Amino acid sequence: MLPGSLHDPTFLAFLLRNVLTARAVELRCIKNVRQGIQPKFFSAWGNEATAVGTAAALMPQDVLVPMHRSLGAHLVRGHSLDEIFLQMFLKDGSQTRGRDTGIHLGAPGTNIIGMISPLGSMNSVAAGIAMAERLLGQDAVVLAYIGDGGTSTGAFHEAINLIGARQLAVVTVIENNQWAYGTSTDHQFGCARLADRGVGYGMPGIQIDGTDLPTVYQTTRDAVERARRGEGPTLIESVTMRMRGHAEHDDQHYVPAGVLDEWAQKDPVDRFLAWIASNGLLADVHIPTLRDELDELVLASVDRARAAPDPPPETAAVGVFAGDGGDDLPQTDNGSRVTLAPSTEQVAEAAAAAARLVRVDVQAGRGQSTELPEPGSSATYLEAIRECMRWRLKTDPTVLIIGEDIAAMGGPFRVTEGFLNEFGGHRVVDMPIAEAAIIGAAVGLALRGLRPVAEMQFSDFVASGFNELVNNAGTFRYRIGCSVPMVVRLPSAGGVGAGPFHSLNPEGWFAAAPGLKILVPATVEDAWGLMNSALDDPDPVLFLEQKFLYRRLKGALPPREHRTPIGQARIARPGSDATVVTWGVGVEACIDAANALASRGEGEVEVIDLRSIVPWDKAAVAASVRRTSRLLVMHEARRTLGFGAEVAAWAGEELFEWLDAPVKRVAAADVPIPSNKSLEKVVVPQVADIERALLDLLAW
Repeated sequence: MLPGSLHDPTFLAFLLRNVLTARAVELRCIKNVRQGIQPKFFSAWGNEATAVGTAAALMPQDVLVPMHRSLGAHLVRGHSLDEIFLQMFLKDGSQTRGRDTGIHLGAPGTNIIGMISPLGSMNSVAAGIAMAERLLGQDAVVLAYIGDGGTSTGAFHEAINLIGARQLAVVTVIENNQWAYGTSTDHQFGCARLADRGVGYGMPGIQIDGTDLPTVYQTTRDAVERARRGEGPTLIESVTMRMRGHAEHDDQHYVPAGVLDEWAQKDPVDRFLAWIASNGLLADVHIPTLRDELDELVLASVDRARAAPDPPPETAAVGVFAGDGGDDLPQTDNGSRVTLAPSTEQVAEAAAAAARLVRVDVQAGRGQSTELPEPGSSATYLEAIRECMRWRLKTDPTVLIIGEDIAAMGGPFRVTEGFLNEFGGHRVVDMPIAEAAIIGAAVGLALRGLRPVAEMQFSDFVASGFNELVNNAGTFRYRIGCSVPMVVRLPSAGGVGAGPFHSLNPEGWFAAAPGLKILVPATVEDAWGLMNSALDDPDPVLFLEQKFLYRRLKGALPPREHRTPIGQARIARPGSDATVVTWGVGVEACIDAANALASRGEGEVEVIDLRSIVPWDKAAVAASVRRTSRLLVMHEARRTLGFGAEVAAWAGEELFEWLDAPVKRVAAADVPIPSNKSLEKVVVPQVADIERALLDLLAW
């Protein structure tokens, strides 16, 4: 239902029904957990006015980014009781098919974005969604929640700073429940009111009584309409009380005696009923009868959910990537559907209008087009990456680039130099120095159908956005079936004397995290071809650019439509006596070592360039090892738990009968990369190290 007057009987009855339904669900879930028939439940008792009142202020096109106590908001936005209880009971027909817990509701095609548990992480996603809505020329407002405890997380501060810096159409509601699990608010922050933080981030901060539904609704509606008029974001602190424990196993023994009794006198449901009665409203509604009706509906929905089938076991191991057999999560139409994937024509038409709205916009010389180099012309590794991105920016208006210092400056390696003048500040966006916010915003942009490229200045810095990649971007498809087509550029690897904080190969971290594809080009052709493929891919892609190769490696540019298939290795050097599997900067070193051995008549070594390590081409490795019967894995990342360990373990299991020698590995030492170049050469594998390992392998 559209936002309405608090004195409109139809709208008021809508609010009343949702508040009472939320309380009825609460009571039933508590009983279910006590009886051992429901896995778990995160109570929102005491939060009903905040959840219902804030969500009711939204228009259908607006976007809700909920939390685990947003039950009332889900009801207002159209989630049915059956959807809620199928999710509670982790059933096959639920929106996550049993893959995610509790009330982590959200589905493709809706404007409700399913949450993740690490707090603060969804606020940067909300920022990205608002950026997308602005780019698309739409007037949608994003409403995002955060608990009092979550406001202490760095992710939240990065997100709210971004929202304020870009004056995005986001209303952030802090649910001040007095306790972050078992820690009271006076141990969490030093300010008197959380709302006071708003002014520091460039937005009004308003504190309200979160148990007073009319006040919650009207305050939120004013903030939403303010954002829709283009007047910027608002931070609302809704003060209430979490009347039950963090979850039903929590007995709240840490809450001082009398506190819960005091807050019970301000029960939001009772207060709303009293407000209705005192104003002589809805006199024809018999509250006990309505409550009985809702209790029956809730119980019937519980019974249906309990009887529903569990997810088939075979669905557990699919759905991580598009096309792997898991693209059949339930769709939903809860009356608030929006299109997640706008057409390129829609984006193109909106681009000019969007440019006028972005605060940091194009400088002098806007719109000056740069000619693309011709296919076949010579280019460096860096230029291949740059020109592929430029070509995609020219031909696909859904592509945009975000990152630190990438616009006016062109990035630390000047990969995006000139892009601001050519494409404008709405598509080449300088972001705050905040990796978590950058990656989280990319998730939000991708969820709305755009194709963001997020640049980290150095791959080492991605550690600050680790959660947004691993728990957020990488899980969306598996949890709720949403495509997240984003690329994260990571200038990686050593060889340039950049030291311990600018030389990381983070591939091993992320290879262990489901849902992220990892590409490592080693040639000019693949720098273009893999970037092209990454920008086509419906899943999040990490693009590990080898800094050592940026300006050292040259080659011919491929045709502009060229794509290097993700997950398909290449034979970089044929051979018959041993196989080396490598990628990135390791390819050239391994070829040099193999050529040195061949020149001395000491063996012909085949070099396999994986090109992508998630997914990786097991068939190509197997075919080579069956020819050569020996395997060495080489990478520049640290040895312990480097991705080479996975290749070696797999070969030991799958290719044992073909091997005439143990699998060997050559990798970096388990130390940070030192700045002194002579020291760096000691800890990072050199051609001579690879030669020695191959000679040992061939002599076995």
